[in-house]
Amino acid sequence: MGSQDAASEERTARPLSRRGQTGLIAGLIVVLLGLALLLGPPYQDHLAYLPDVDLPWWAIGLAFAATDVFVLNVQARRETQTISLSEIPLVLGLFFAAPLALVIGRVVGSAAAMIGYRRSPPLKVAFNLSLILSETGLAVALFHALAPDDPGSGPATWLAAYVAAFAADLMGAVAISCVIAARDGGVDIRSLLSGAGSLKVPALAVTLGLVCVISLAAAPTSAWLLLAFGVLLLLAFRAYAALAERHLNLERLYRFSQAVGAASELDEVMRNVLEEAREVLHSERATAAFTDPDGELVARVRLDAAGRLTRSEEPAGPEDAWVLQQVVDGGRPVLMPRSTRVPEARRWLAAYAMRDAVVVPLNGANGIVGALVVADRLGDVRTFEEDDALLLETVANHASVALRNGELIDRLQHDALHDALTGLPNRADVQRRLTSALAAGADGAVPAVAVMILDLDEFKQVNETLGHQQGDNLLREVALRLEDVVGTSGTVARLGSDEFAVLVPGATDEDRVLHLARRALRALEQPVVLDGMRIEIGAAVGVAIAPTHATDAAALLKRADLAASDAKSTTSRLRLYGPDLDADGPRRLTLVSELRTAVLDGALEVHVQPQAALASGRIAGVEALVRWQHPSLGPIGPDEFIPVAERSGLIGPLTSQVLDASLAACATWQAGGHDLAVAVNLSTRSLHEADLVEHVARLLACHGVAAEKLTLEVTEGSVMVDPTRSVAVLRRLRDLGVRLSVDDFGTGYSSLSYLQRLPVQEVKIDRSFVAALHSGAENVAIVRAIITLGRNLGLEVVAEGVEDQATWDLLTSLDCDLVQGWHLARAMPIDDLLPWLAARTVQPAAPPIHR
Repeated sequence: MGSQDAASEERTARPLSRRGQTGLIAGLIVVLLGLALLLGPPYQDHLAYLPDVDLPWWAIGLAFAATDVFVLNVQARRETQTISLSEIPLVLGLFFAAPLALVIGRVVGSAAAMIGYRRSPPLKVAFNLSLILSETGLAVALFHALAPDDPGSGPATWLAAYVAAFAADLMGAVAISCVIAARDGGVDIRSLLSGAGSLKVPALAVTLGLVCVISLAAAPTSAWLLLAFGVLLLLAFRAYAALAERHLNLERLYRFSQAVGAASELDEVMRNVLEEAREVLHSERATAAFTDPDGELVARVRLDAAGRLTRSEEPAGPEDAWVLQQVVDGGRPVLMPRSTRVPEARRWLAAYAMRDAVVVPLNGANGIVGALVVADRLGDVRTFEEDDALLLETVANHASVALRNGELIDRLQHDALHDALTGLPNRADVQRRLTSALAAGADGAVPAVAVMILDLDEFKQVNETLGHQQGDNLLREVALRLEDVVGTSGTVARLGSDEFAVLVPGATDEDRVLHLARRALRALEQPVVLDGMRIEIGAAVGVAIAPTHATDAAALLKRADLAASDAKSTTSRLRLYGPDLDADGPRRLTLVSELRTAVLDGALEVHVQPQAALASGRIAGVEALVRWQHPSLGPIGPDEFIPVAERSGLIGPLTSQVLDASLAACATWQAGGHDLAVAVNLSTRSLHEADLVEHVARLLACHGVAAEKLTLEVTEGSVMVDPTRSVAVLRRLRDLGVRLSVDDFGTGYSSLSYLQRLPVQEVKIDRSFVAALHSGAENVAIVRAIITLGRNLGLEVVAEGVEDQATWDLLTSLDCDLVQGWHLARAMPIDDLLPWLAARTVQPAAPPIHR
């Protein structure tokens, strides 16, 4: 079989020095030549084993040269195994050529291939030729020792041929293993002998050689047919080798795309690109060189043979000008094999101590941004070819996409952790930074970290009076002032709306933290000029310090928030957290934990309260109300657990469960002949969820309920958090066909100004006005004004909290549309509604009181 070559690789054993390697190889050459001399003389006067066909030395030489040229190179890790069909001419020579002619022909043919075709270095030529001499001598000796004395082509001679060929291959493997051990400091012989061509290809080649022997022994004239067969076999072998190489390249590209696709950080992408480019092209070195828009070299990222990644910013040398002109300016790949005769290429390779290289353009979003270089092909058998340049161009295209994706991911990650308006870290980044700071203590101790939360005063009025653009300008100015005050002492962040935070690591001195908080307050007390007006702003600051007040990020932020809320009611506008602020903390913490379990387990129940038309008493629909029966605390009202769900992020799953149960019940009622609508409340956070509209559409389709049978109720307060976004979401819901209602109307601050902008079909008068109808004429006037306003805007008006017949009658006289309250029915489980409806149909026309 053909030779094997390997390149250096870091191993546990220490490789010999270059001088030591040369000395060892020279010693092996002497040993091999001595073995060849020992094996040769006994058979040098022998004639051919089968003298009927005379095979001259030059024919054998041509055959060996052909098999050495048409080879298959298999890469095993960093070692190149060269697989040939040299066993075929060896077997033919054992049968039809004199031993001396076989030796001469093989040496001459192999030397021609190594020197004329492969251009191998002198030391390698000397080693391989001495190995060929000893391998051929061993094969001849074993064949003549094992073959029967009576010449013939039978099983005994076949066995002798197999043994001779395999013994020669084994000698070659042992000798090459010694060379690899010298160069690499160790060799895995098992991997060498278990390669793709270790047994299968030699066995096939010996078998084909024996077939040729039998054919020639039977009919010498078949030589021409066998010659044609040999040519076709070599061409087929070469085609297979090319196909196998293309298949391997596809596998390498697949692995490469997986590796760079799995990386998210830009540095990780860069390392993966260079590692995979080096691996795909079986090379020792890979470099990415980046240029500026003018084509000047600005930076290089290198990966060497030991896997070390280095960066440098040295300018381009005189030898680089030619490569940059070809690749960056011309957009063409440059192939520099070991045999290159291009002067510029030779100077460039010499400048960087490279044997060979391929350079291809590296594209960016706006054109070519640099070059990808792969250098020093492993082993001495092959150098870079045109196919390698095409392969590296494909790698560079994958790398360009991966690098652009890496930059995009970096930007997305930055945006995900920073406020778009001020550029400050956002709540998610604060949580991350705080968690990291609290976990950085030595010996398990929690480090001292302070958190300040600042709430601006009158920010909502600035937005309403001057507009959101001026409100944004105010927030930017606040961010700048806080950063000036805090400086390098901590990190300023925007948590949302008009809420800011300051993280102060190493806060061992409480007085210094409070002093910093007072400086921040004084900075915010200075007027801000907005739209030509001097606006005075202020803030309230709450402070919590770890580990005194809390040892985890969430609790520390929460207690700073409690302190900020309390600071709004103090004259100093500054409050350090104290236990008195969290008197009912254990209950709240218990509710958060157990509410999460209840939501995930579906333990909360949905009740419904009917709504009736005042004019006819007909039940037009119901409002869905969620109820929680706590196993130990008893019934917990929505006023208590809904805010907990809002703060803990559970409001989304909770609202989804209520919607699902309500629409399922609506479908059941319609199937039973009751054409009822259902109303569901949306919280502030639910209204701002990105997929709210799509989720509602999916649930409607799932239960087969028409969109107009669902009413979604929002409060003025939830809309006012972000009016622009809220109105846009409400318009999409209305386009879906869902009815919209303003709940608790009359309790907000901007009812009249925003009601005409909201795409709603209904308003619900807050129960506080309805309950007070009999306490004074002014309350009647307010309710009448709301009903008249609704009529003029084409809206239905619902009065909630109707608890007696007198209120019912008064609302009828005021021309209200619908009523809801205990006078009609209490909220009841979903399953009780149909029996209640059946019982109500036999009652008098006047609605009964259900207390």
